[in-house]
Amino acid sequence: MSRVLILGGGFGGLAAARELRTAHPDLEVTLVSAADAFYMGFAKLWDLAGTRPLAAGTRSLTALEDRGVRFVPAEVTAIDPASCTAETTAGTIEADALLVALGAGPSPAHRELLSGEGAFDLYDGRELPGMHAALDAVDEGRVLVSILGGPFKCPPAPFEAALLVDERLRAQGVRDRVGVAISTPQPITLPVAGPDASRYVAGFLAERDIELFAESPVTAVDGAARVVTFGDGSTTDYRVLLGVPASAPPPVVAGSGLAAPSGWIEPDRHTLATGMERVYAVGDCTNIPNAIGALPKAGVFAAAQGEVAAANIAADLLGTERAHFDGHGFCFLELPGEKVAYVEGDFYAEPRPAVTLTEADDAQFRAKQAYEQERLTAWLG
Repeated sequence: MSRVLILGGGFGGLAAARELRTAHPDLEVTLVSAADAFYMGFAKLWDLAGTRPLAAGTRSLTALEDRGVRFVPAEVTAIDPASCTAETTAGTIEADALLVALGAGPSPAHRELLSGEGAFDLYDGRELPGMHAALDAVDEGRVLVSILGGPFKCPPAPFEAALLVDERLRAQGVRDRVGVAISTPQPITLPVAGPDASRYVAGFLAERDIELFAESPVTAVDGAARVVTFGDGSTTDYRVLLGVPASAPPPVVAGSGLAAPSGWIEPDRHTLATGMERVYAVGDCTNIPNAIGALPKAGVFAAAQGEVAAANIAADLLGTERAHFDGHGFCFLELPGEKVAYVEGDFYAEPRPAVTLTEADDAQFRAKQAYEQERLTAWLG
């Protein structure tokens, strides 16, 4: 029986594991993950907004065992792509094909910026209790959501967070005394989605009196004074800082021989194959160029890529039909009042991604909820 080893238990790894087990039950599949549970990124924002606790959208990866996938809770310490072997804290695991879906971590320099009083990593679910306490206590000053650099995960999420924080502070009855602002190093809110979507988001920010600092990379955070300094030397104060660190490649990738000069794995953008035989890579640990830079680091892309990579691994091992990733993607852009706008398009299109936006409504909010539940059930029960 041929063996497939999946490194990573996020969108890409879970989608690949399901594809392999349902379409090719004669393959032996092992998934290694340092995390023992999975939740979708937007579930953190629902927790922060008070919509639903994070635990309600969290599933244990041990459920993979019930689906015929061997789950190894361990950290990957080394990868040998030539032999499709990984060294882990649980021992050496050998396979006949390898999928690297290790995601990305926060930039260490940006984590350091967020080490001061009143500052939090918006994307770290472990920091939610502290964020809740800080937002519950704030009654003056400013809450600042700050994109510290790029690339960063889920481009719409910081803007969604600013709008949800605004809504929360209004419910607490303190919004008239507490300002809300968001900073970004980018010239517009959502360059990856194009000018129309960017104007749409900017309009909601303005409507809710949320200050936007565009083209404002953060160079320093003074936690004692609670002041952020931007690249042009200007500053702004905060009472609560919700930072979004730039993403960094997993350190284990650097020593694997799979990394390009960028530091990321750069697989074929259609097949997700690396330069090594029967080795594929998907999701946030990759850099896949497109007309305006690179594909966004977002779960929907990782999941679609995971399914394509799984089909191509099966083709390598079993001679079945190959698959291609076409660059299509979408996102649910959450706005005040539990309404969602739907953004989708061809992110491989030239001369720039061809993206459309459907106006926000509550039906699309329900579709976002259904998307989460359907995939959690399919992947983990």
